[in-house]
Amino acid sequence: MKQEIITYLAGPRNFIQGVELYEKYGINRMLKKSFRRQGETETMKAILLEELRKLAGLSEREFKTIRRNSKQPTAVKMEPARDETPKTPVKYSDDLLLELAESFGVSVEELVSSDFRDKVLSMDENADRVEELEEELEEAEKRYKAAPETVTKMIRFREKFTFLNSPDCPDILKILVSDMFTAYGRYKEAFARLEATPDDVSSLSTAQEAQAVVENFIANREIWDELEYYRENGKILGKCEKVKSLSVRKGVENLSDIDIQKALNNARANLSKNKAKLEQAGDDEKKKTSALALIQKWETTQKAIEEEIEARKKSSRTYCQSDRETATDHKEPGPFLSPLRPLGAGAPAQNINPPDRKRRKPA
Repeated sequence: MKQEIITYLAGPRNFIQGVELYEKYGINRMLKKSFRRQGETETMKAILLEELRKLAGLSEREFKTIRRNSKQPTAVKMEPARDETPKTPVKYSDDLLLELAESFGVSVEELVSSDFRDKVLSMDENADRVEELEEELEEAEKRYKAAPETVTKMIRFREKFTFLNSPDCPDILKILVSDMFTAYGRYKEAFARLEATPDDVSSLSTAQEAQAVVENFIANREIWDELEYYRENGKILGKCEKVKSLSVRKGVENLSDIDIQKALNNARANLSKNKAKLEQAGDDEKKKTSALALIQKWETTQKAIEEEIEARKKSSRTYCQSDRETATDHKEPGPFLSPLRPLGAGAPAQNINPPDRKRRKPA
């Protein structure tokens, strides 16, 4: 799975091929339906790539630095050449409706209302093209009414957070959108399971489903708040756990292995110290609140550093595997010592300058 996804990400990243990969390996049924129904838009493609990145176990840094090929490395079938007129890029319901609404300077919901249609058709400046406009607006209304709920929700979402299509939009916000849809899908699934749970099921099982409902609902709302704050203020709020974690990762990703281990030890020490403070706080609410905030901070820091270390280990294992494969093709150095294995990385190195031994005296 991992290699198949990485091969795709290293190529031109065709949307339909990516959707097929996600349908093969992904688990979020709501996203699978959304990719098919809504088609390729900037937002949906960003979500798709983020989901595939997570499935392949790549860090954000590994994803950004992945080597891209101009063509997808797949077998090419030879077919007789034929003249084909260039195809017009397919536009899906949400794109068409959003573009038309933007041309009138209104929202999609207003665009498809009968009041708006009557208003446009009654304007003097539109007198010479009433039939054309009437046909266009009626078609838009039919398209909107026929669209599934996922499409209408995505239209409202894109209208609300227009900055997501901007080239200046921070990557973290696009990652958050993907996580938000994932959390919402998990929330709905857990809620449905909870509602369908029979009365005779153990309270432990019910409690686990209830916890999944609450956790995913909170995660979804936290991300929504981040998007709202950016829309209103043009900067990142930074309260969401994912944002905090990525902020820590950015701060440590350029540290050496020794320094990052020091940072991890420091996080562990601070976490332990503040847990002790929480125990000693007793009934002092102020001290409790302070200790809990610091515990959360250092837990996030520790987790982010551990993720960075694990990503480095994965990357190192990948390079080692690649080196071993290369080594089988190059055997020039001889049978005794591989150029890829430093001294000390296997059998102990022999001393090529042994100390002088005392000669035996002749009998």
